[in-house]
Amino acid sequence: MNGRASASSLRDRLVPALLIGILAAVWSRQHAIANPAFTSDFDQVWAAAGALLRGDNPYAEVGPHAPFTWRWPLYYPMPALLIAAPLGALPVVAARAIFAGVGAALFTFAISRDGWGRWPILLSVTFFVSIDLVQWSPYLAAAFYLPAAALLVPGKPNFALPVVGGARDPRTWHFLILGAVLLGVASFAVRPTWLAEWMANVREAPHFVPPVMRRGGVLLLLAALRWRRAEARWFLALSVMPMAPSFYDQLLLVAVCTTWWESAILAASTYVLYFYVGANLPQPDYAAWGELVGDATVWFCYLPMLAILLRRPNEGGIPHPRALLVSWRSPRKPGP
Repeated sequence: MNGRASASSLRDRLVPALLIGILAAVWSRQHAIANPAFTSDFDQVWAAAGALLRGDNPYAEVGPHAPFTWRWPLYYPMPALLIAAPLGALPVVAARAIFAGVGAALFTFAISRDGWGRWPILLSVTFFVSIDLVQWSPYLAAAFYLPAAALLVPGKPNFALPVVGGARDPRTWHFLILGAVLLGVASFAVRPTWLAEWMANVREAPHFVPPVMRRGGVLLLLAALRWRRAEARWFLALSVMPMAPSFYDQLLLVAVCTTWWESAILAASTYVLYFYVGANLPQPDYAAWGELVGDATVWFCYLPMLAILLRRPNEGGIPHPRALLVSWRSPRKPGP
């Protein structure tokens, strides 16, 4: 009986997730066809992965004066290129569609782990932008709910902080370490000099600022008052983690949401953010635009989620460090 119920529950989650993934892939493809000049954020990773497959230097492939013209140097580490390598041989439109579709399906499956109360986030600006720009945010957000998704976090190593801090299950740490070891070893085997090349590029990234350093951002540290809760530790780690101003990383705040109303508040806050920024355009340059988006993200997205967090008691379990040394399998309940 329990087996049939579990299979039914899995099917009830998997079918909608696959549908959302297919819709995201179709949207990505149709958007590319309708806008031939459009470039997604994933394109730089695709181009670098293609260079890697050809035996060229991926960190010389992308940049302002590189063969694949991009506004900035390549800020992605070698593990990200290895993750994207299977897509590097495909046409860029197909690669975008697959990456966006898989990310959307994984995210949808993840947030339905304990029900469909979080579905409003699928109608948010941050979800739409994540799909439109073919971002990693759906994959990273999924790691809060699905331990195995932590395998992909080495592709965006700055996000290891919330994944480690906000882990609810020690298997999340196991998968993160496994991904780091496998992708790390493979990265140095493929290109021993990649770390120095990547670090040289990252040092030139002045637009990465943690939310806590934005106007009003110091208030986000109040999340530490709920440190026993996994979602509070995740939120606090996001608050102190350097990140680029955007409309897509707000998707990671879904970890705070446990009800339909909380998810609806987060979804609505992304629309407020979007229209507030739109009402204050144009800005004189990218730095001013980034400051506008970064500050407004704190005001309209982070602070409402902080208020939701602080309404909860400081209760919850923290995986013990010894969990790193035990079996990868979940502990069995003692028998009668």
